[in-house]
Amino acid sequence: MANAALPKQKDSGISPLDKLIKVIGGAKDSGIFLKECRHTGKLILRGDPSNDLFMKETSKVLAYKLPLTPNTFLKNNEYTSVWLGPDEWLVNSLPGDESLLERDLNIALTDVHHSVTNVSDNSTIIQLSGPNARSVIMKGCAVDIHPRVFNPGDAFQSNLAAASVIMWQLDLIPTFNIMVRASFASYLWKWLLDAGAEFGVQIQQ
Repeated sequence: MANAALPKQKDSGISPLDKLIKVIGGAKDSGIFLKECRHTGKLILRGDPSNDLFMKETSKVLAYKLPLTPNTFLKNNEYTSVWLGPDEWLVNSLPGDESLLERDLNIALTDVHHSVTNVSDNSTIIQLSGPNARSVIMKGCAVDIHPRVFNPGDAFQSNLAAASVIMWQLDLIPTFNIMVRASFASYLWKWLLDAGAEFGVQIQQ
């Protein structure tokens, strides 16, 4: 769908972890690497996957089909879609593109029962990567993320420490994106720093 008619939203300069992340850097051989994926667009899309028109039109907008396998995600260079339920997906966009994507989905699905809700300000995404990233997560999560059962393309909704999160694995490094409510972001960031201290932590931009 064409989206040239609407300008991108400007970066407000404010994110949930701005007051906490003061120092960037750390040892090059750190066991984990942390950064905030600032201002990533976040939409909750709902619709009936058995409706061929719903699937066809969303595929046109996203340039791929929505994932239908539970606890998985699909992505390209612009969008990431995480399966949340039989008729619900989290769709992430590049910073500033969420309003354009929301508009394009609503236009494409005009004749289809659906809902698109922009929840971009409700949460943030913390990216955790490095050779010891999996060990850090396992300190505070009951979900089995051993590589024999959890790999790139997999996702889940659960608690990490005391925070409710949506998490997905991007690659074999491994790299995990962890979406957490803005009100819990500082808590989870501090928990990750503490849980990862034994491995060495590098904070990235």
